[in-house]
Amino acid sequence: MPQGDGSFPGQLAARHLPARIRVLACMGAGIAIAVGAVVLAGWTSRTYPLTQFFHQRSAMQPLTALCAVLAGTGILAAARRHVDRPHVRILCAIVLTIALQTLVQQAAGLDLGTDRWLFPAAIDGQPIPYAHPGRMAMPTAIAFLLIGAGLYLSQVAGRIAGLLLSATSSAVLLLAAIAFLSHLYAVAPFQGPFSFTQVALPTSLALAGLGTGVLALRPRRGWVGLLVGNSVGATAARLLLPLMMVVPILVAGLALRGSEIGLYPADFRLALTTAITVVLLGALALWGSAQLDSLVFERRSAEILRQNEATLRAFFDTEGLFASIVERRGDEVHYIAANRAFSALFGRDEVAGLTQRDLDPGGPAQAMADRLKVIEANGVAQSMEMRHVAEAGTRWFQVTISPIGGSPINAPRFATASFEITERKRAEAHQQVLLQELNHRVKNTLAVVQSLATQTFRGDQADPVARRTFEARLAAVAAANDLLTRQNWETISLRALVGNTVGPGCGADSTRIHLDGPELALPGRMAVSLTLALHELCTNAVKYGALSNNVGEILVRWSVTSGDEPRLNIAWIERGGPPVVAPSDRGFGSRLIERALSAELRGPVRIEFRPTGLVCEIDAPLPQS
Repeated sequence: MPQGDGSFPGQLAARHLPARIRVLACMGAGIAIAVGAVVLAGWTSRTYPLTQFFHQRSAMQPLTALCAVLAGTGILAAARRHVDRPHVRILCAIVLTIALQTLVQQAAGLDLGTDRWLFPAAIDGQPIPYAHPGRMAMPTAIAFLLIGAGLYLSQVAGRIAGLLLSATSSAVLLLAAIAFLSHLYAVAPFQGPFSFTQVALPTSLALAGLGTGVLALRPRRGWVGLLVGNSVGATAARLLLPLMMVVPILVAGLALRGSEIGLYPADFRLALTTAITVVLLGALALWGSAQLDSLVFERRSAEILRQNEATLRAFFDTEGLFASIVERRGDEVHYIAANRAFSALFGRDEVAGLTQRDLDPGGPAQAMADRLKVIEANGVAQSMEMRHVAEAGTRWFQVTISPIGGSPINAPRFATASFEITERKRAEAHQQVLLQELNHRVKNTLAVVQSLATQTFRGDQADPVARRTFEARLAAVAAANDLLTRQNWETISLRALVGNTVGPGCGADSTRIHLDGPELALPGRMAVSLTLALHELCTNAVKYGALSNNVGEILVRWSVTSGDEPRLNIAWIERGGPPVVAPSDRGFGSRLIERALSAELRGPVRIEFRPTGLVCEIDAPLPQS
């Protein structure tokens, strides 16, 4: 999981690795100082086993111990950034001077008496006779020369200085390793170019600490830079390098001990050591490749997780988005994470760790849990409109809740994304008020028209039939207007329109009227004209057609033909009524259907007076929307 700053544990470790290597530099310097201090104490107190580390092959000379202390102190000073550089350079100069004067004495065959002048008591009390008592060995002097040079280079900026530091420190580590292994395997004394004394065991330990310390002062340069990176190769090298160093040493040591106790001849030891080393190194190589594959997979997984986290963070920061991740535990809904907008909605800086009841004590917490159960069971996202009531007022949101795959069964997780629709809801409410007001005004207008018609048709000469016909037509228009108002004057169901118009609305028995056609939404502009036409057809059927007796029936059938321009086909078919005879003169109803409806629908309308019953066919283009 990501850390607090969005990094992963491996990235944090690699980021702080140079600082840890500086700690390693201090540890190496501390080892050298400790070894030198113990040896100096041994020479001062004449406790000679301390000068040999209880290994009686050779002793660490007091001048060598002094150089170890001085060089270690210089490394500690160089590792601390706030220490002035002149202190480090002074210590470098002292170490270099001691090493150089030793090499000059050895090369020229001189005896400057430096050792006797500094440590006279130690010269007289040597536990092991040397050709030049108190003088450090030739390899030791070379090693301290390299250490002094590396310590100085640590204070010089630049790539070349870093590479030279790595080279000098590596050479010191090689000398220390040879000296240590010579003691470990009890081989003949290590002879330098001029056959001087063997490098003592404590000296090899001090040199190893100093070489490591100087090398760690510039971890980004040289071969150490291959170990401190965040790449897969650097991680694999940090994992394999210690094993590659330890395994040959252990194999050679075990082979030597086996030869000493007589398990096999001494001349067989080389073959056995080589074979075992090859096998073990091969096994390490195979194990290393497996670890490398594992590291590559982990890095890729971490990178994918980082990318997903960045994507989620960018999604959370979307302007106007109220997002959260919730977890259902039984009937409780717990918030795992949320963006700032969502937290601010509830007046909080952070909602992670809180429950739905904590955020909204009076809200529908149980309903939220039940909704999550349904979404979990269906496995698909759901969208809904939800209301949030706060002191500042009521706010509406369009909420989408999506199940998160792979979450625990006993604690499924969900992602919620909400956008505020308060302004849209207000606009819809305002529109509804306007539609209701319009409907009210239209009804009032129709009532006025009806009143005028009543006044016009009043008197003995008024035709009651004409008045009722007019009022029925007016009522049909009012019914269509009311149906459109309920649909916000957008679209209207054709089945609902036909059912409301040709049923009791025209005095007909709806059980004798059969509707056949798919669900279809008509635009508002077609509804009123079609309503008047259907009302005329129904009224005519009640008076003269199929509904004028007790057995006649009417079939209203509609369909949509596809093509470049979809068309609506409506057929009004009467059957079972009295025989039909075509009238000699077309009345208002026929003219309303054939002319006005045809013009309004922009399509042909045909009325056929067949003997079996009247048939009306309507063919009109259907708007794409």
